[in-house]
Amino acid sequence: MNNYKLLRPLYTLLQTRSLTESARQLNVTQSAMSRTLTQIRTAFNDPILIREGNQFVVSAKGEALLKKLPSILATLDDLYDVEVFSPKECSREFTLAYTAFLSEAIVPVICKEIVAQAPNASLYSQLWQEQHIQALSENKIELVASTLDYFPENIYGKKLIDDEYVIIMADSHPLANQAVSQDVYFESKHVLVHGLREMKQYVGELFQQHKKKRKVLAKTPSFTSAIELICQTDALVTAPLHIAGQFIDKLPITIKPLPFELPVHSYYLLWHSKFQNDPAHRWFRDQSFLLLQQHLKETYETGRFFSTA
Repeated sequence: MNNYKLLRPLYTLLQTRSLTESARQLNVTQSAMSRTLTQIRTAFNDPILIREGNQFVVSAKGEALLKKLPSILATLDDLYDVEVFSPKECSREFTLAYTAFLSEAIVPVICKEIVAQAPNASLYSQLWQEQHIQALSENKIELVASTLDYFPENIYGKKLIDDEYVIIMADSHPLANQAVSQDVYFESKHVLVHGLREMKQYVGELFQQHKKKRKVLAKTPSFTSAIELICQTDALVTAPLHIAGQFIDKLPITIKPLPFELPVHSYYLLWHSKFQNDPAHRWFRDQSFLLLQQHLKETYETGRFFSTA
């Protein structure tokens, strides 16, 4: 097996043509330098330096190596250089996935800021539904914004915000001006958002505990379509408060508290450990975290302001 550790002392010897000076530059003893020269000669099957009186003459093989070594050593040194990330010079396509528990509005929020700082970069986004979070080790998705009940091995994450569930109905719904009881909730029709694999289905468990069968009007892949649907029917949708806040000024909806308590759920920005030390990824996730957290806090507060008993 080739011993690449010999390349640096070889280059020094070829430059100085002196065991004493090479030992000084490499901060080793002259005897250690002499042993290294012996190893070099064996490795390259060539004398490399030929003693002639009080000096060394470089062999033909040594002369050829002297021409090649500067670029080889520079390439090796580059492997250890700390990468300095410059957003203005970045042309990378960053990837962001998000569950239906987060509004599509996060994409333009993040993309606008990313492009402002890194004009040659781009953002590829997709809905994260049926995939398991551990699939991040197998694909190129760099960030996932999602709810999560546990952290698998090699997954990093930062909490964005805690949220709670509420009922969303049309302004024209018969219950819009009154409290929603448990019995009424259980007897109402519901619109469900499917594909939330990572989130425990607390509402579904409540129906089972009360031995009630949920009346499902429709199942949709996003809260956007679910809320648009309940605006045209007397169905209800149970959704995160920040989602309700996102749509309160866009659609004729009313926000109501649930007639029972559910645990809060947390949103995280997640990434696989393979990206942990990537400077470009670190910049992307830092920017995304700040923008996402601000968006979620604002929409959560808006939803809480308009929530009625």
